[in-house]
Amino acid sequence: MKKTLALSLSLMLVAGLSGCAGSKTAPTEASTSASVSNDSAASTTAAAESGKGVRIGLVSSSSGFGDNAFNDLLLRGVDKAKENLGIEYDKISIKAVGDIELSLRDMASAGDYALVMCNTYEAIAALKKVAPEYPEQKFAIVDTSVEEPNVASYMTKDQEASFLVGAMAALMKEDGLSKTDKLGFIGGVDAPNIRVFYSGYCAGAKYINKNLEIVDNYVGSFTDVTTAKEIASAMNSQGADIIFHAAGMAGNGLFQAAKNNNTYAFGVNQNQNDVEPNNIAGSMIKNVDVASYEAIKSVVEGNFKAGTQLLSMADGGVDMTTEGSNVKISEDKMAKLDEIREKIASGEIVVPTTVEELDKFVKELP
Repeated sequence: MKKTLALSLSLMLVAGLSGCAGSKTAPTEASTSASVSNDSAASTTAAAESGKGVRIGLVSSSSGFGDNAFNDLLLRGVDKAKENLGIEYDKISIKAVGDIELSLRDMASAGDYALVMCNTYEAIAALKKVAPEYPEQKFAIVDTSVEEPNVASYMTKDQEASFLVGAMAALMKEDGLSKTDKLGFIGGVDAPNIRVFYSGYCAGAKYINKNLEIVDNYVGSFTDVTTAKEIASAMNSQGADIIFHAAGMAGNGLFQAAKNNNTYAFGVNQNQNDVEPNNIAGSMIKNVDVASYEAIKSVVEGNFKAGTQLLSMADGGVDMTTEGSNVKISEDKMAKLDEIREKIASGEIVVPTTVEELDKFVKELP
């Protein structure tokens, strides 16, 4: 490295680098497959050569890599960039929000990274401090926005896919999978970015049935599985037998409660349906792996651009999937969901992002 990293970064890298790009112990699939044609192999090699020598720094949010949620999805895009573009990367899996600033500063001061990437609202304050200190360092943040001349922000329209989740939950009730008029929502923390999920979810449910009641509660973190399970169980006992979470790794507590109480749940960020396929009806998916890949690609190709880019349902940035779930609704209800998806993508349905917008949306429903 051009500079010696602080001891804290060195220790975290030792703990967190297993399987990262610096390892040379395992050949890539492309290098070991005898069935790849000469043309395909040449194309793959050429693409990989484009990022040769480019190193990326990646800092997780507090739930860390291995969360089966947002961080792992982000890492999927980085791994794709390693495979397709030939980049290398170092990753730091933090355990506390306070570690983000130190990790970003250590990576930026090293001078080794073409791009330093972080994610979620947890990194906002840290990046606002560190980015101006290193104006020549390129940064990217995913799932939120920071306005600095050396920061590219990638956000998804989470409300759009959450709307589909709410609509499906309401349609499940119409199909007789629930005997109550109550739905639940569990957030990691009560913050504006989580209220985006809540607002979209409520709007989708009310779009189908204005009389549904949606109860909400917040874990206080994205890692506390036990508290999430307790909240979900309490909601179940109060009649909310279909619950959507936006709580990161803590959402596993919801899935445990759904299995124990024979109720239903929805996953978030990536397809979580196979965790408990008899109880998880669907998952809101946000293709942040696309965001991390595109951020790296922009650096490799020399067209990095600061500012905010929004990924929507229209361009495949977000969606809702039932793949891998054993929970089924009728064909006419699935057709209804497809119709709603098209209306969102076309702009015919404009999904609210705040509680105030939600109230207005519901009042204007027929």
